[in-house]
Order: sequence, then C-alpha cells, then structure tokens
Amino acid sequence: MNSQGAGIYNSQNGCYYSFRPFSIDRDFDVYYKWMHQKYVSQWWNLAKTRPELEAHLISELSDKHQDLFIGFVDGRPVSYWERYWLQEDILGKYVETLPFDQGLHFLIGETAYLGRTYTPSMIAAFLKLQFEETRTQRVFGEPDIRNRKVLRYAEETCFEMQGIVEMPERASAVMVCRRESFFAKYSAKPGKLWTSAVRESVPVSEPSLML
Repeated sequence: MNSQGAGIYNSQNGCYYSFRPFSIDRDFDVYYKWMHQKYVSQWWNLAKTRPELEAHLISELSDKHQDLFIGFVDGRPVSYWERYWLQEDILGKYVETLPFDQGLHFLIGETAYLGRTYTPSMIAAFLKLQFEETRTQRVFGEPDIRNRKVLRYAEETCFEMQGIVEMPERASAVMVCRRESFFAKYSAKPGKLWTSAVRESVPVSEPSLML
C-alpha cells in the first residue's frame, strides 16, 4: 500500500480510488485545511496551529506501528487515512487481539466527497488494500459512539459492532470487519471494488452528510 498506482475502480460511480503514503512536504497544507473543517475538528480535535500540527505529524510518522496515507478520487486528494497494527495500539488494551489484526482511522476532507456516493466505497477501497496483507483476518475501527454517520458507513462496509469501550478521550464503538465477510461482498480481484454479483447502480447521494 505504498504507491498511488492505477487505483481501485468503483463501477457504481465510475471513479478510481488510490492511496499513497503521507508526506509532510507534499500534503501538509491540505491536511491543515482539513483539520480545520468544523465537521472534522469536532471528532479529531486537531484544529491547531501550523507548528503544533507539524509537530503532531512528525510524531505520528515516527510511530512504527502505523502508516499514514492520503486518499485520492480520480487523482484528486480528498481524504486522510491511518492504518495500524492492533496489538501495538491503545485499542489492543481493550479487546482480544490476534496476530496481524489491523485498524484504521480516516476522514473525508473535501465536502464534495461526503455522503453515500463516495464515503462507503472509499472505506471499502482502503480495506481492500489492508487485506492485501494475507495474514490479516480482521480490521478494527473504534469511532466515537456518537458519530452515527460513521457507524452507518461501517455497517455498509462489512463491519460488525462488538461492543463499546471507554477509552481515555471518548466512548468508542468496537467495529470489526472480517476478511471472509468483506470478500463475500467486494471483489478479490486487483483494481476492482465490486463483485459481479453486486448490482452496478449509482447509489443515492446524501449531499449534507458529514463525518
């Protein structure tokens, strides 16, 4: 998961999704803008000054248990993603873990890409890349229990709720996506999101949905 590449094609909206590693030099300005979006800052709490955010990113990038990515739709940067190894993450202190369990955090920074037309399929595209690690059988998420839209998107992308944990900064829903469930819905073929069994129709958009 280390190059933008040709991407993953979503036949439902005709778009290609791709991801590349986050770079402070290339991506800081858009990251700064996104973290100051009100609908982002209410969940991420990172509407900080530029020096503070740069220091935060340097720390995050030096953390070897995780990788940071920028997500693209048809070559346009629209989202930010974090992939981590669960056993080395704080969430691993609250749940039973298996070797190679992964987790993810994300935000959609460009408002034109919020809603059901793009958000669930972007999540699925990133999960597809996480499952390229063949030893990974489960991917975890731990959204704020109050973030109903993200919980709904998680359910649409094969996550199941396992419970609620009280973490230091919030009450989080423990969401688990299992490899078998994921590939029963989404394609295992490289570069393709949907299986042929899924009807290829454009989903109804919800223009005001925010994460």
